[in-house]
Amino acid sequence: IATGIRPNSAGLADAGVALDPREYVQIDDRMATSVPGLWAIGDVTGKLALAHVGQAQGIVCAEAIAGHATPVLSYLDMPRATYCSPQIASFGLTEAQARETIGDHVSTARFDFMANGKALGMGEATGFVKLVIDRRHGELLGAHLIGPEVTELLPELTLARANELTVDEIARNVHAHPTLSEALLDAVHGLVGGYIHK
Repeated sequence: IATGIRPNSAGLADAGVALDPREYVQIDDRMATSVPGLWAIGDVTGKLALAHVGQAQGIVCAEAIAGHATPVLSYLDMPRATYCSPQIASFGLTEAQARETIGDHVSTARFDFMANGKALGMGEATGFVKLVIDRRHGELLGAHLIGPEVTELLPELTLARANELTVDEIARNVHAHPTLSEALLDAVHGLVGGYIHK
């Protein structure tokens, strides 16, 4: 059962902290609130209620407080994970969102775990990897995975996105065999000239 969350922000507005209409604490890119010297991270910010997002915000916040340069977090590109069976993992835009954003320049590829040797060996071949790219530049816009241990596969794709790797560059990354991560490589090959396994 996923019932959602509500912020525990009662009284903060009285202290001068700006809240959004849903009563989450408004922050800037450094995690500073509207009150000088008061910072906020995690679920109370209403960005993404995920532990790893709060951790990333905490690092940015600590660096900002210490006066260090710190990157701006992209909440769109944060990994999303659902620990069910099979697992679900994603980041970025869906195909529909990408088409709304950039129109006909979107390409997708889907690779089923049924054609992945490791998944077959594990007896968990249900699911797929779907990649969404901007074909003008060959850059990932999003990924959507359902299958065995897919939450473990997502960081390769978010790292590629963060470093603006193209699908041509990703396709040259050699993956050990047999591994579940080969499903990522097979999906990428579907975008750069044809699937190797299918």
